[in-house]
Amino acid sequence: MKIILKTFLTVLFILIVIGFLFSVYVLNAPPIAETPPPKLQVQARSAVRGRPTVNSKPLGYTESKYRFDVDLKYLSNLNISILSQEKLFSVGLGQRAKYPSGLLDKELQTVFDWQEMFKDSLGGIELKSKSPKVEVLLSGKDWLVRDANGAGYIVQRIANDLNIYLPNFEDVFTTNKISLSNDVDLSTVKAEKQWILQDKNYMQSYEIKNSGKKLVVSQHSKYPIETLLFKVNSASADSLKEGTFTSDIYDGFEKKKIPLSKEVKLIAAADGKSWEVNDVKQKYTVRYEDDWLNVYLNLDSDWLFVVADPTGKRKGWIPSASGTIILPPDPVLSSRQKYKLKLIGISDRLKDAFSVFKKPEQPQDSESTD
Repeated sequence: MKIILKTFLTVLFILIVIGFLFSVYVLNAPPIAETPPPKLQVQARSAVRGRPTVNSKPLGYTESKYRFDVDLKYLSNLNISILSQEKLFSVGLGQRAKYPSGLLDKELQTVFDWQEMFKDSLGGIELKSKSPKVEVLLSGKDWLVRDANGAGYIVQRIANDLNIYLPNFEDVFTTNKISLSNDVDLSTVKAEKQWILQDKNYMQSYEIKNSGKKLVVSQHSKYPIETLLFKVNSASADSLKEGTFTSDIYDGFEKKKIPLSKEVKLIAAADGKSWEVNDVKQKYTVRYEDDWLNVYLNLDSDWLFVVADPTGKRKGWIPSASGTIILPPDPVLSSRQKYKLKLIGISDRLKDAFSVFKKPEQPQDSESTD
């Protein structure tokens, strides 16, 4: 019996030591990176305002970020909303197939009726010039037909035929180290002057403008959204449970220049530790966390609170309808970090279980994220 008890205690001691060492190993895992805040990518130049109304004085205006500029030949892509190098039509050379390279170059430059040939092309392209400029890229092999507005079309000789293509506007983005997905939408803001390219998969928007000499490509700006607006003392939870707001909560909304209206509705969640605040078109969540009541802005509100400059000093409100909300992915955790989260969760539950024996903390003042 003694031998059995001694063996049991030895095994138990070994297991405790292994468990302790494993816990130390897990708890010393690399810190878990915080998920970056969501961003609002503004689709058009918008006013950043001091409070969420169109009548408030703007703090400033959003700006697009310059990416690159390219030759006007890509107007041919933009005018018919095709970015890839599509084949437009083919032309048989006939007797011209026997011409030497130099003579064939001259024929394309002076004799060919390009305007007539383009009438039946893909997209129904109409050349503005009766005599477009034909640039020789490779004598007798490759040419560029340039219209009066600068739009270009690639001409390649394959045996006894001429194949006419659009330029490849997608390659321009690749060259400038920008990836486009397979789901893009090109819309015209002003014919031959301004376009918006939306990449739906990558949730990026680009603005293309015709400067007269170049096509300038800019990326619409992204602004971090501040979801944690302010925090108040947990003593306010009792009033929330009774369906009313404390002066601390009212003051917090006032400081953010979003005073609660008479139509505000307070909805308690099933967990008893969070509440939804619906104030007309603005929505908020109040959550009990770390002995505070944290007040968050919901992303489905009509106005979003953003950091309006790189320094983080200028903050303001932008209508959510003027842009696209980009949600960053959650950080990828290693198995060691997953175990760490579980251990911390167990520790927190034990703290909550024994918190009834702690002395109540003295009330503290409210805190704001400003």
